[in-house]
Amino acid sequence: MDSFPTCVDVAENPATGQGHHWLLEYVEGQLLRFTLQSDGRFVFGGKRRRYEDGSEPPAVSPAIETIRSAFRRDAFREAIGDPDSVTFYGVATCQHRIDYDWDRLPAFLGYDVRVPARGGLLAPENAHASFDRLGLSPAPPLDREVRADAIDPGRETFPDSNWADRAVAGVVFADKHGWRGRLLDPDRPPEPAASFESAESAAETLVSEQLPTQGSVETTLGRLARRHRATLIDAGIDPSSPAFRSAVAEVLQRRSG
Repeated sequence: MDSFPTCVDVAENPATGQGHHWLLEYVEGQLLRFTLQSDGRFVFGGKRRRYEDGSEPPAVSPAIETIRSAFRRDAFREAIGDPDSVTFYGVATCQHRIDYDWDRLPAFLGYDVRVPARGGLLAPENAHASFDRLGLSPAPPLDREVRADAIDPGRETFPDSNWADRAVAGVVFADKHGWRGRLLDPDRPPEPAASFESAESAAETLVSEQLPTQGSVETTLGRLARRHRATLIDAGIDPSSPAFRSAVAEVLQRRSG
């Protein structure tokens, strides 16, 4: 599994790639990459490390479950002779600053595909088509085939998000030669402040108000972490901690009884 492609912060380095670009909505979350091995197993990783089975952060779990259940393995194997050489890149969507419509926002959004046999990163239109064809949601394009000399980061506007009642968190620029850049909206809201005093109070509030009581403890943990990751972190609560897991399990058991 290859590392993530370099993505330039165009606010600090206002350069662009070459030729024509696609502009994609940047959606907040945790970076997630994966490959499908020849034996049919998925291998997942974040920005810097691979995730062994069950070692991923809870906020990433819904994205991994989406990939496992939706990815069209047969279609992929038919298209690629060496499947485990291909790396897919995207975002496990989860709370950071923007309050997305979590019921509509896909748990995983695909941005890039690296195919060494085809020269490296696919052009953005081919990556978009690949995710769509393989059953996963590609990051939505904001504009297509924009010339490099028509891009001015200092004058870039931020259109409405597909999944939030505000502007996009940022814009991802992708040319057809492997260059990638990102420009964040400087007017994004601040990170949410927490009002939880303990893991128990957080579990009680979030399970009671946000989610149905059906579902396993692990599924509920993943949903809570995805929707409330930044809030929990601000409260000093680790969603992967035994204390929070036990608190969630207790609330679920009490409400199902």
